[in-house]
Amino acid sequence: MSNLPQNPDTLPSKNEPAPTTSTSQTNCGTRHSVGDEVIMPTNKDFAAGVFHAVPPGAHIYGTAFTQPPDRVRKGAWFGGPIKPRSLAGKSNYTRGDCNTFYVVSSFYPDAEGKVMRRKAQFAAAHVLTLDDIGDGPSAKISWDRIKLDPSFVIETSPDNCQPGYILKEPETDADYFNRVVDALIAQGLASPVDPGMKGVTRYVRFPGGLNNKTKYDLPWRHVCRAWHPERRYSLQDIIDAYGLMLAPPTPVYQQRPGVKVKATDDLYLKCLSDLGLVQTGVIRSGGDFEMVDILCPFYKNHSDRVDVGAVYVIGGGFRCHHGSCANNNFKAVKVRLRTHFNVDADAIDVEIAAAHEALMALGLENILKVLNHG
Repeated sequence: MSNLPQNPDTLPSKNEPAPTTSTSQTNCGTRHSVGDEVIMPTNKDFAAGVFHAVPPGAHIYGTAFTQPPDRVRKGAWFGGPIKPRSLAGKSNYTRGDCNTFYVVSSFYPDAEGKVMRRKAQFAAAHVLTLDDIGDGPSAKISWDRIKLDPSFVIETSPDNCQPGYILKEPETDADYFNRVVDALIAQGLASPVDPGMKGVTRYVRFPGGLNNKTKYDLPWRHVCRAWHPERRYSLQDIIDAYGLMLAPPTPVYQQRPGVKVKATDDLYLKCLSDLGLVQTGVIRSGGDFEMVDILCPFYKNHSDRVDVGAVYVIGGGFRCHHGSCANNNFKAVKVRLRTHFNVDADAIDVEIAAAHEALMALGLENILKVLNHG
C-alpha cells in the first residue's frame, strides 16, 4: 500500500510540544504522509466524513476535557451527544488544548428523550478503528500487518497510530460489528491483554486535540497522517482483506423471571463497602439498572494503574471503562475477592440464593392467596 508509513525513516518529523494556551484545532498545520500532502481536517470536517449517513433520529456522541484522561473526574467519561454547534463554534472540541473523543456508533434517545452511550440505545456503527500501530513505545503492531488502505490515520501518541475504516453504510447489527472486531483482535491487530478497541460504545480520538496522559513529559498533539474520507468500506471488505474467521452469531438472551434486588438487600454491595471499595455510596441510575461507583479491584492491571472508573451494578454486575477490564465480568470480580481480599464468595452466593428462594416463595404464596380469594 503506497500511502502507509513503513519505518521511522519515512515518517513525518516528530511532534512539537503542544501549546499550553488555547489554539485553533487546525494548529497541527499541514502534515505529510508517504508521498502525499495531508491537510489536517477540522473535527467538524472529520465528523462529516465519518458520520456521512446517520440514521434518522440518532445522534453522534463524544466527550472532550482538558484534564489528563488518567486524572479526570469520572463524570467526564459519560459524555453526551455532539451538537453541530460544538464542532462549528468555540467549544472543548475546537479549542485545540483538550482531549477530544467520539464514539464509533450513533445512538437513539431513550423513552425520556435522553441520548446515552448505551448498547440498548445503539443505532448504528459508522467506523472501525485499529489500535497501537507503529514503532513507538506504546505501539504493539507493525505497519506491515495493515492489509487495507485506511480512510484515515491519526497519530494519537508518539509513533503510535490509529488507522480507521469508514463504513459505506451504517452497520445496524451490533453483534455483527462486534464479531468483526473480535476477529481482528484474534488476528493480532489489537492486544489480547488490553482489547480497548472492542465494542459499539467505544471512544476514539478526534484528529484535533491533545493526549495529555500523565505518563508523557509533554502533552502530545494529535497528528493526522492520512485523510481519505472517500475511502469507504463494507464490513465484508474488511473481512476479505484480513481473511477473518467470524464467530457464530451471539444467541439472543431470553431473560428469565426473577426478583429485583434492592441496594439494601445486596450482600455483595455490603461486602464491597466493608472492604472500603465503595466510593460515595450514592446509588445512580444506568437506565434499566442501578449502580454504585467503586474502586476497581483490578486497577493494578490498568495501563496507568488508576483505580477509578468502575461501577458495581446492583444485583451482581460489574463494569469498568479501562481497556484491560473489557473481559472482566462479575464472575471475575468474585474470583478476585476470593484470591486478593480473602472473601468467602461461595458463602455469600449461598445466602443470596436462599434469600431469592424465600422471596420467590413469598411472591408465589401471595399470588395463590389472591387466586383463592378471587
